[in-house]
Amino acid sequence: MNIKRQVNSTSFFDNSKGSLWQNTTASRNINESLQENFYIYSCKHKIYKVKTLYLQSHFIFKRKKNSQYQIADILNATICEVELPNYGAGIRITKAGQLIEIYGMTITWLEQLRFYCIQQDFANKYSISKLLGKGTFGKVFKIKSRITQRDFAAKVFEKKAIINYQDYLLITKELQIIRSLNHPGITKFFETYESDQQIILIYEMVEQGELYTFIKERHLSEEESLLIIKQVLQALLYIHSKGILHRDLKPSNLLLRDKNTLSIVIADFGLAEFYRVDGKYIYTRCGTPGYVAPEILQDKIYDYKIDVYSAGVILFMMLSGGKSPFNSTDPEERLFQNYKNLIDYSLVSNASEAAYNLLQSMLESDNTKRISVRAALNHQVFRNYRASKCTIIIKKTPKSIDKISTPRLIINTNNNLDKYLQLSPKLQNLSSKPINNMKQEAIRRGFQKMQTFSHRSPQLSPVQSQTKLEPFS
Repeated sequence: MNIKRQVNSTSFFDNSKGSLWQNTTASRNINESLQENFYIYSCKHKIYKVKTLYLQSHFIFKRKKNSQYQIADILNATICEVELPNYGAGIRITKAGQLIEIYGMTITWLEQLRFYCIQQDFANKYSISKLLGKGTFGKVFKIKSRITQRDFAAKVFEKKAIINYQDYLLITKELQIIRSLNHPGITKFFETYESDQQIILIYEMVEQGELYTFIKERHLSEEESLLIIKQVLQALLYIHSKGILHRDLKPSNLLLRDKNTLSIVIADFGLAEFYRVDGKYIYTRCGTPGYVAPEILQDKIYDYKIDVYSAGVILFMMLSGGKSPFNSTDPEERLFQNYKNLIDYSLVSNASEAAYNLLQSMLESDNTKRISVRAALNHQVFRNYRASKCTIIIKKTPKSIDKISTPRLIINTNNNLDKYLQLSPKLQNLSSKPINNMKQEAIRRGFQKMQTFSHRSPQLSPVQSQTKLEPFS
């Protein structure tokens, strides 16, 4: 059988060049690898030969006769299951216009490769249940595995909406980040699929809804609020230990795994970034006004404490019965309050002294004085704290929550600031240099509104629902 070793690659992710196999002198700890004997095609002898291969994360390596190694980096390579007479089931790995085919006991390898590689048979593996939410680049669907009948969430990016290199970098950066995270307080990522029109990321399905909806419907006691924010801080400590900024913490990005135990997870890493001391990111000024730290709006270099500030806003909302710390009903005024950190602490007057102190420390406008995640977790309010005391009280007449209507933002060069932000007259008339510079730079570069991927289901008729799901038929 004549198998072509060079293939035409059209994958969104594959911009690699050069040989797939590279020589290396680096030593490898075989004990930390998956090891298996496979039938692999020998171009030299034109036959399949048994070869011992090793798999470490997204690297396949094999020994040469001189005890050195050849390594293939298969990150974001395209994989598919294949079968060959006399050799059985196998895996075809395609990258940089080249392929590797292995045959044998591939089940364990396939599980790990699915995490790091790209698959193309989504329709064979999953059926679509319903639309959950939509954003600038695509939509989120509830899907069901055809094999296990388990529910998952599919975050779907439309390729036609990815119009420039920055958009490409955002998606590849999100994939890079979510693959690096493994924590009970973070939504679990499983695998990636690609079609001619879409990029599809598969996550666990968190069924109990958003914290936003929960605090709208329920009255949380101070202890319950602290239980939730402690989980957020613990997850943030882990995220920051990986060198990552979330940059878009808000109640709609916190999902409940269990309403009875108030188990919560952080979702949506679409604006997350690896921290840089120089502050040079793909997009610098981004997030959701009303939740972002003032230094982001003020166009200052920022660090991990921007996430602490956003968590502080969430704690404020839980302690205040759903009220924003920026209590104006006017979006322009609210943006101004966020920019200047004008917080109405009278809304949390019933908080204990310790909780109030933690809240003020998290919402400190000066990020050099703002409490760190680790210090917040060691705050006195959590000492002698017993989660078993928590109870849930349902409101007889649910209050309307203060939802911040200003859209999530990232900088884009095609749109005008005033169209989306409409800066308040107060903000326009302030004479301080940082504010003027911020406005001038924003007007020059523009803003693009970017709605968050929300797990709230929009009201769609059956016809509309079918229309939305049509690309996945």
